[in-house]
Amino acid sequence: MNLKSLLILLLLIGYQSAKAQNEYIVSTSTTKPLATTEEEQFINTSFELYTLCKWVPELKFMFLPEDKDKFLPILKSYEDKKDVASNILKQKILEFVGTEESEEETYAGKSYSTRFIFSCEGNKYYYEFRNKKLDEICSSNPRASINGLVFLKDVDKAKELLVGKTLYTKTTSVRVDDANSYKGYSDVSIPFNTKVTVKAVGVGSKQYPVKLVFEDEKGHSYYTEVAFSRTNSGMDKSDFQADKKVKYFPNAFSFVDQNEKALDDIKSKYLNLAVYPKKNIEAEVRTGSLDQPISTRIRLARYTQLTIKDLNLKSGKTLVTLTLEDANGNIYLTDTDLKYDYIIKNENYIEDLFAFGNIRSKYPNITEEHWALIAYGEVKAGMNTDECRLALGEPSEIIVKKNSKFETWLYHGHVLEFESGILIR
Repeated sequence: MNLKSLLILLLLIGYQSAKAQNEYIVSTSTTKPLATTEEEQFINTSFELYTLCKWVPELKFMFLPEDKDKFLPILKSYEDKKDVASNILKQKILEFVGTEESEEETYAGKSYSTRFIFSCEGNKYYYEFRNKKLDEICSSNPRASINGLVFLKDVDKAKELLVGKTLYTKTTSVRVDDANSYKGYSDVSIPFNTKVTVKAVGVGSKQYPVKLVFEDEKGHSYYTEVAFSRTNSGMDKSDFQADKKVKYFPNAFSFVDQNEKALDDIKSKYLNLAVYPKKNIEAEVRTGSLDQPISTRIRLARYTQLTIKDLNLKSGKTLVTLTLEDANGNIYLTDTDLKYDYIIKNENYIEDLFAFGNIRSKYPNITEEHWALIAYGEVKAGMNTDECRLALGEPSEIIVKKNSKFETWLYHGHVLEFESGILIR
């Protein structure tokens, strides 16, 4: 066998071996994860995450070392490999050039290092990961990052997409620039769901690279620093917890009024449902014209068949005013809470006040006369067992006589006698 044939054979063997091995390596498709909110979709669509090992040339960063790093050199000069004082490069724009790996012999064996190289105003600098090759950096630490580098692509994109945009705050803690503070800013409070307009976008910090400056409807100006793509932030989405939660844009702002969104969600769940009170409840009945309605407080009888025609938020996200309509077109308003509080045990919880469904269609043979008695817990001779149960609930005991036509139902304070399922006394 000549040399050429041998080389071809070896290549074929290697290819088949690699192919066989690759059959065991599987992964999901490269489609982006599904976003659960409009804000998350905004991030996924417009702000690509560049993990450290996937940086590409021409990515730009502003060098803004944190206070703890101001006096500790982060970068080295590419020309002479000497440390560069951080204050020399502060607020300068660095453009990523690429990476290079090097190795050297030491008494302990070979030592590898990886350099991330940047250019700035005609000079080159680098950050060095010692004792690690490029692929080892991110495999050992997916959150790997370089101190002092603020990702400018997020800032530019946020400026393009958000200046002039109306947002609603989810955070209640924001800042104002303050020349009289040693920190340069003061922390202030702002109500949840405040309507604001983005006025300017600038550079924040390494972890939270985008500084959003915004105004409320009264002209008060605030800012907050948030993360978008999380490139070089050293943070995963799961790291935005506790105080850091609102430092991620989808957790800090909403594109829609949260009260309106909550109301829309509530309406989609409850609007036009058939309900009836489980007990007599207070309600406001509206009569008269639309221009001059007359309101009267009444007791809405138990088992009155109603339809939920409208809901309006009173406060928070769960306390609402229900607009109810009966079979005759009469309109009633009553307040209820859509969420049960196990601590205060709120008495106006909707499922304690109302049952869902059409009870009248379940018992079509009950007359209006009997419904009027049942609503107030009253019974009379001639009612059947279903009607008595609806009026008084389940008896504490049922005694069946030898002749099965006769039954005695025992209640606290009531004794009912039935013959063939009809109340006789």
